[in-house]
Amino acid sequence: MKKPVIAFTALLLGLGLAGGAWGQTRPSSEPARPDNAPRSAWSPDSGAVETGKLVGTRVQTTDGKRVAEIDSLIVNHADGKITHAVLGKGGMLGLGETKLVLKWSDIKLQRDPDHADRWVAVVEQAKLDAAPRYEARKDRDTAPAASPGATPPARTDAPVKK
Repeated sequence: MKKPVIAFTALLLGLGLAGGAWGQTRPSSEPARPDNAPRSAWSPDSGAVETGKLVGTRVQTTDGKRVAEIDSLIVNHADGKITHAVLGKGGMLGLGETKLVLKWSDIKLQRDPDHADRWVAVVEQAKLDAAPRYEARKDRDTAPAASPGATPPARTDAPVKK
């Protein structure tokens, strides 16, 4: 008889603690909003380009020769603007690919004439020939800042200089 009473009491206590903690997660000044409540809609301006549509975009020279794809975009921490694009050139399915980096200002975006919902990045062959090889940072374990104006946290495992 004691085991069911103890189990029932533990269950009620656990539910009470969980309910109390759940109630503390929401500030009391904010009204409760169910997840399925209607929300207002937002979409970018017609002149804006979503980054998800840029990664994987084919890169071609001014004469139309396909030379690479955009692998990633580099964003300046201070102002939040795109500064460079990392291009993947050559290779097969990402293997043996050469990574190059170009200034974002050297890339001109235009609509793909074959697919109205896609983009094409156009670069001058001379800029591509002069582009340096891209090498990813080694300090990937540093967390990015929450916003462009914020300072990232100091690394605690950095060696101490004497």
